Amino acid sequence: MELKTKFVLIVLLSALVVAFESVAIEGALNIEDLDVFLVSAIPSMVGGLILLTVRPTRAVSFTKSLGARGWLWMLALVILVAAGVLMWFDSVGRIGASKEALLGGGSSEVLFVVILSAIFLSERLTRLEAIGGLMIIVGVFLVLTNTDDMTLSLGFGEVEAMVSSFFLGCSIVVTTAMLREYDLLPLCGFELMLSGLMLLVFGIAFDLITWPNADGWALLLVLGLFPAVGMVAYNSGLPKIGASLTSVLFALNGILTVAAQVMVLFLFPDADFMPPENLALAIMGGVVAFVGVYLLNTNPVAKNLAINESRRSAEGEI
Repeated sequence: MELKTKFVLIVLLSALVVAFESVAIEGALNIEDLDVFLVSAIPSMVGGLILLTVRPTRAVSFTKSLGARGWLWMLALVILVAAGVLMWFDSVGRIGASKEALLGGGSSEVLFVVILSAIFLSERLTRLEAIGGLMIIVGVFLVLTNTDDMTLSLGFGEVEAMVSSFFLGCSIVVTTAMLREYDLLPLCGFELMLSGLMLLVFGIAFDLITWPNADGWALLLVLGLFPAVGMVAYNSGLPKIGASLTSVLFALNGILTVAAQVMVLFLFPDADFMPPENLALAIMGGVVAFVGVYLLNTNPVAKNLAINESRRSAEGEI
């Protein structure tokens, strides 16, 4: 199997894992009635510990290599991830996994990454990229449309989903920069563990947490497998096939989440899940947004950079 094909499949796996993670989170919040702070914090801490204990020597070397500047970047990354994950999971509980995924990781997150790159990296958008950005906005509007009275169903949960995408988009920019210098596995491990710990401490300090029973704790520990697998699979694609192709592939997460939620509802019709009000229109919006994501990644300069990154990775230079 070619190097590029291998990492394309790995990134697609990350999109599928995160799709099922969103559905599992919706079940944990709305069926098991678990606290959103615990659902955001404990699985992240468990996932981080799993990654750090796989190769403990690499984790030790990573901490020594960071230095003061590296720890400052890590602190910024952890704050962005903690805020993004908390709002992501809270919006899942409010509007459902499918709608959140279509509004967030499947569309607006990529748009935010492109906008941030244009602002901080002075990258100019081509005409196709501008059309792609417009299509993402159209896709988001289709997902938000209430067909009963043709108004936009823009409540707190929908806004929260898109703000979450902004924070997570910022974290992707920081992670991509750090992966040029630091090791993948311990970076992901510390990112997960410290962001989860930050949320847990914040929730305890402000008395925002309702503690679960033994079954709830068991579910929280199992949920820790999702971020461990999903984050490593996603981040491994960044230096190998480039951020451009990685973001396009992961944008399928929105449609995959809809499919995962529909599958669960087919098997358990009485499950307390919230599919989009108009499933067909939501899927149409997701498809339009995905095409927009594809057009946003047609920049020939970005493609050349991705190809060069992939070649350097194969030669062991990264």
